Amino acid sequence: MKQIHFLIVLMTALSLGACNLTRDVEIDLPAYEGQPVVECYLEPGKPFRLLLTQSYGFFDPLGLDSSFLDKTLLQGASVQITYDNQTISLANQLSFEPSPLKLFNYTAPQIVPATPGILYQLEITLADGKRITGQTVMLPKVEIDSIPVQFNPNEPDKARTLMYITDDLQETNYYRRMLHYSSLDSFPEQDFITNNRFSTTPSIAFGSGYDLEVGDTVYNTIFHITSDYYDFLESVNLAISASFNPFGQPSPIKSNVTGDANPLGIFTCLVYDRDRRVIE
Repeated sequence: MKQIHFLIVLMTALSLGACNLTRDVEIDLPAYEGQPVVECYLEPGKPFRLLLTQSYGFFDPLGLDSSFLDKTLLQGASVQITYDNQTISLANQLSFEPSPLKLFNYTAPQIVPATPGILYQLEITLADGKRITGQTVMLPKVEIDSIPVQFNPNEPDKARTLMYITDDLQETNYYRRMLHYSSLDSFPEQDFITNNRFSTTPSIAFGSGYDLEVGDTVYNTIFHITSDYYDFLESVNLAISASFNPFGQPSPIKSNVTGDANPLGIFTCLVYDRDRRVIE
């Protein structure tokens, strides 16, 4: 009986192997219409800056050559940011920040104030006359309380860092945690968003793995972010995951900019505390 059973299994496997189990499927996708994309992060102590680009379809050829910026950047727009009865006009000019690398095509020399509670309003009129609007608020900075270094008792030459912050449990707060080794231009070891909804104590800790050694440089950063920015980052992460899964459900980007230009993007303040240290 065992031999018969083995022969049946073998013949079944051979017959399945001989079948053509692959089939080409053609899917007609609707034509994609590009959308203006706004990225404006108001960083206290730095100039007003904004990046305005054009989105591409998933299968559109990008053409990463010298003409890429010309095809991607949206020029000729009128960009204004208003707060406390002041209106800042951003000029259409290219600028860079070297570390970490950032690119902008609309800038103004005025410095973003750090006063919590300031309401900022954005108004963009594109070259074709269509409009984009948005608003955000400056949040208070949540400072890092301490960053102790702990060595692994099983591997004394390996260490980790812990970053502690104090949270206000009376409010719903949203955070972005980033951890870099060596430099801020390196790929982050950690980059995630979280909130305090499940926190039971005011003290919140963020840790690294035991993968540091004496002499390593560590950058711990904590951003206090708005719910709009939290939703935007979460939707971007979901969209990236869906794009790598052919059976995944497409995920829309949750933007906080609106208008008849049908824009995508985010208008928010970047309030953060950062600590740089060398493991000793």
